[in-house]
Amino acid sequence: MTPPRLRPLAAALALLAAAAGVLAAPAPAAAQSAADVAVAREIFIEGSEFAKQGNWDQARERYERSLAIKRAPITLYSLGVAQQQTGLLVEALESFRAFLVEPSAPATKEYEPLARQAVQDLERRVAALEIRLSPGNVAGLAVKLDGVTVPVAALDRPRMINPGTHVVTASARGYREVRRSVSAAPGSRAILVLNLERDGVARPAAGPRAVAPRGLPAGEVAAAEPAAGNLVPIALLVGGLTTFAAGVAVGLVGVVNASDAPTRDGDAADAARAQALAGDLVAGAGLAAAGAGALVLLLGRPPESAPRAPAPRAAVSPLGLTVRF
Repeated sequence: MTPPRLRPLAAALALLAAAAGVLAAPAPAAAQSAADVAVAREIFIEGSEFAKQGNWDQARERYERSLAIKRAPITLYSLGVAQQQTGLLVEALESFRAFLVEPSAPATKEYEPLARQAVQDLERRVAALEIRLSPGNVAGLAVKLDGVTVPVAALDRPRMINPGTHVVTASARGYREVRRSVSAAPGSRAILVLNLERDGVARPAAGPRAVAPRGLPAGEVAAAEPAAGNLVPIALLVGGLTTFAAGVAVGLVGVVNASDAPTRDGDAADAARAQALAGDLVAGAGLAAAGAGALVLLLGRPPESAPRAPAPRAAVSPLGLTVRF
């Protein structure tokens, strides 16, 4: 009794013998030419030689080329074996299924039980991936699995995948591309939910622009503006301090003259007292001016006579974009 799994060396020899008869059969008039059939048979034999050596990658490549030239049941079966050996379980499953729907022939009849057993085994081992999109009904939707486009009409069904890690991308007009990796164990079923987010970047609205004074670089507008606004309070502070100092000096001179007067009630004493009073008044006025200038500088507010240019403002639109997988 033949074991469920194909024994690579023995099976390759048996397939080679079967191919000699199947591929040598005359082709229909509308099918490949005799030269094409000969090339397909030659490439198939090369694939069988690689299979005997255990070089299944090369064997699979030769079987694919041979099948592309001439479709033959034995090539489908051989390709399924090579795909199964190289981990392409989904592809192997479909190759075996395609072999089983071909008309039964004496040369390949003995492989039919093995193909049925392989189908049952692969159906348990392949994984499935269900892709869910939100929103799902958008224009220009494009979904790719490992770089291969998935038809939109097939998105509502679980998709067979080989065990391992896969990359899924989804995009649509007006939406950002979503990219996600998913790992699937043999025989597992994974559900991947992709949330499409609208594309778009909010930009600041145009606002008033400050104009640089002549001869001043535009980058120095902010630094030059407050300096012009501070000229008046600085002048008040400096002038007030100077006036205060002058008043104090005049008052001191008046005090000295009053103390030197011969009598307290004479003209000299009255003039000295008047000079001291004037000095006090001048010093008080200077102190008041200096205090006003200092207060303006501390509060950062220029007097009404020196209005400041309005600072430029920009209105920024709020951004409410989120990315969820």
